[in-house]
Amino acid sequence: MLREMTATGLHAWLLPLVQALPGISNDSRVLDLGCGTGAWLARLHGAGFRCLTGIDRRSDYFGASEVATFIQGDIAQSDRVELESFDLITSLEVFEHMANPEAIFAFAHQNLVAGGQLIVTTPNIYSVRVRMRFLLSGKLTWFEHNAEPEHVHPLVLDAVKRQILPEYGLGIDRVLTYPEHGSDGTRWFPRIVERALSLALPNDLPGDTLCLFLRKHQ
Repeated sequence: MLREMTATGLHAWLLPLVQALPGISNDSRVLDLGCGTGAWLARLHGAGFRCLTGIDRRSDYFGASEVATFIQGDIAQSDRVELESFDLITSLEVFEHMANPEAIFAFAHQNLVAGGQLIVTTPNIYSVRVRMRFLLSGKLTWFEHNAEPEHVHPLVLDAVKRQILPEYGLGIDRVLTYPEHGSDGTRWFPRIVERALSLALPNDLPGDTLCLFLRKHQ
């Protein structure tokens, strides 16, 4: 089995949401940006999707060549990558690794059909647990506390909506988090504290992973 380089369970949770997207079928052309091992593409193939492509800077650990086309390339230099148009582009746990994450939206604008859809997932800085840790320590979870060495940019939702998406003709259909009802961490005390804080503070985006469902304007 290919390694899923995302939060545990994210692929399984996301699949039925993709299958339920309006206008998306097994014949839709799907591209996964930063496809890594190809685990997400393999899962899509197992669910019946057939027109699958992955792109990544590295090719040495891609293991889904039997079910998907692989292109080695850097989306930050998308003008050097010639692609067809796609109905759906996914970018799972890539945004936070990029020095210029705006390139994801520029790439989607260039390579989505009109009305095509983009899914972006990234660590969620808006949960009450993350906000409380930042208040107490001044450190941002996943970027300064328990950070992966390659994590560079958190997704600031209002700034993306206001400054970036209009430039690339993209709009947000909905915003979800995974897990939907908050962190699924194994330590019981943080979970209890999070639930208690949620009684007093807004916690509309409670999960560890922020999931944006976007659409390219017609």
